[in-house]
Amino acid sequence: MENQAQFFRTVFISNPRSGSMGNKRSLIRLIDRVWGGAKKHYSILVTTRAGEGERLAREEAGRGADLIVAVGGDGTLNEVVRGVLGTKAVVGLLPAGSGNGFARHFNIPLNLTKACQGLLHPRVVQCDVGVASDRIFIVTFGCGVDASISDRYQHSTVRGMFSYFYHGIRAFTDYQGIETQVHANGQLFYAGRPLLLTLANVRGYGGGTIIAPNASTSDGLLDLVALNSLGLKESILHLRELFNGRIDEIPGYHHTQIREAVIERAQDGVIHLDGDPYPGDREIRIRTIPQAIPLALPEYGL
Repeated sequence: MENQAQFFRTVFISNPRSGSMGNKRSLIRLIDRVWGGAKKHYSILVTTRAGEGERLAREEAGRGADLIVAVGGDGTLNEVVRGVLGTKAVVGLLPAGSGNGFARHFNIPLNLTKACQGLLHPRVVQCDVGVASDRIFIVTFGCGVDASISDRYQHSTVRGMFSYFYHGIRAFTDYQGIETQVHANGQLFYAGRPLLLTLANVRGYGGGTIIAPNASTSDGLLDLVALNSLGLKESILHLRELFNGRIDEIPGYHHTQIREAVIERAQDGVIHLDGDPYPGDREIRIRTIPQAIPLALPEYGL
C-alpha cells in the first residue's frame, strides 16, 4: 500500500562515519539548500557515537516529527528505524553509506541532491522488518563470511567501497565456517559449514550484490540464503553471479522464504545486522514483523 504524503516537521539524522569521510559538511549544505529553498520546517542532527541515532529518532518522534530521515548507510537507517518503530513517524533515507543496499533495492537515487529533492513530495509505502533474537534488521542479517567482513570493516579507519572490498578479500582468505543447522518452515533447511548464511529483506547487501533476486519488503517474508564454502578458484569463477542476479547458479546455493526460522550453531560467533557487527549466540531465532515501518520514497523510485 502506498500514498502521497505531506510532512510538516522533518528531522535529518546524519552519521558522519557513513561512507567516505570527506562529504559531511557538503551534505548539510545540500540539505539546507534543498529544504531551506523549499521553505520546509526541518532540523539536522549529527550523531557522535554508534547507536545514538536510535535515541535521537525516538526523541524526535516523541516531539512530533512526522518525517525522520536517516543520512547515512544501512546501519544508520537501522538505528533510525529502531527509534521510530511503534511511533507515527515516517522514515526516509539519504543514501550516504558505503554499500547502500536498501537504497539500491528501492532505486532511491545515489545522487544525494536528487534523493533529497525526491523527499520533498514523496510517496509512502509500508515496509517489513526482520528480527534476529532481540535485534531488528531491514536489509540483511548474516552469520557467515559477510559478518566477518562487517566486523573487519567496523574497525577500519578507511571508509568507502574500496575499503569494504579490501576487507572482504581478507576475510574470505581466512574464514572458517561454523557448523550450523537451520530449521525453517517446519523442517531442516540446511546443515553444514556455510560460507554465507543470510536472511534478506531486500535483494542485496549493497555495492551491487544480488543475493535474493526476488526479495520483497512487503510480502511478510524473508529470503533465507545459504551458500556452501567454495575454493578460491571456484569463488573467482562464480564471482559475477553475485552481481548479475544469478546466484542460484553457484554450486551449493540454497534458498527458501520464511516467516520464522531457527539457526543453531556449534559455537558463538559474530553476526551482522544491516552491515553492523554484533556478538551472536549459538541459537538465533528469526522472525518478521510485516509492514512495520512507513517509508517515504521519492516518487520516481521503485
